[in-house]
Amino acid sequence: MKAFSKDQGPWTPADLASLLFPQRCPFCNGALPLRPRLRAPLPAAEEEDVWIHPRCSPAGALLREPLCLRCGGPLGDAGGAFCPNCREKAFHFQQNRGLWQYREPIRSAITRFKYHGRQQYALPFARAWWLAHHAFVEELRPQLLIPVPIHRSRLRTRGYNQAALLAYELEKLSGIPAREDVVVRTKHTGAQKDLGPAERMNNMENAFRIRHFPEGISRVLIVDDIYTTGSTLESISRLLSEAGIPEIYAATLCVAGGETD
Repeated sequence: MKAFSKDQGPWTPADLASLLFPQRCPFCNGALPLRPRLRAPLPAAEEEDVWIHPRCSPAGALLREPLCLRCGGPLGDAGGAFCPNCREKAFHFQQNRGLWQYREPIRSAITRFKYHGRQQYALPFARAWWLAHHAFVEELRPQLLIPVPIHRSRLRTRGYNQAALLAYELEKLSGIPAREDVVVRTKHTGAQKDLGPAERMNNMENAFRIRHFPEGISRVLIVDDIYTTGSTLESISRLLSEAGIPEIYAATLCVAGGETD
């Protein structure tokens, strides 16, 4: 192990906690070096982040232009501004910005984050998303980050909402407040991975309600881990639109086809 230099300063409680409970690379789940990443600034463009092992960088899974202007997924050979799915539907949100395609090694990392207690992945995931899209957010200037809520029964089982963890990390990076109490989930919809697009949309009908909404908000950014067909995002967006919110955008880690719930 590389020796610590004198200018690194004395050990702190954060150092000791990190030694006992090491941060792990989200893509290989291996422990990351201790001190180089503590309080590490965001890397410059094209630099590797210390919160992800260099050998594990998922650069090959990055979403690259041309992308659909609605869902943020690859256009492929579809041409035009929107993918076939987004051309066929009307949505209440303006645009989603994703980071990765939902494939390996992203799929396994999201599974650990979502179902196997790796809450710590929220930090490197949020940093990666922010590095790619901070200019978009700074130009958009949303007033509120709203994580997609999960039902209280699932929250009891899982112990946390991964979208809320992402939103709070993005709050630290952007300075935009994240609020879990704005939209709540009132219907336990269950897994949607085996449902088609129409079934997903029907499953999300009346699944959410607005609990508290601050006055003077006109532009929001909804935060979630995966965009599949847009049914969840559309259900929340329609609710917010009916409440008088004119500008609704979204931030997701991945854009998928139909492989997830």
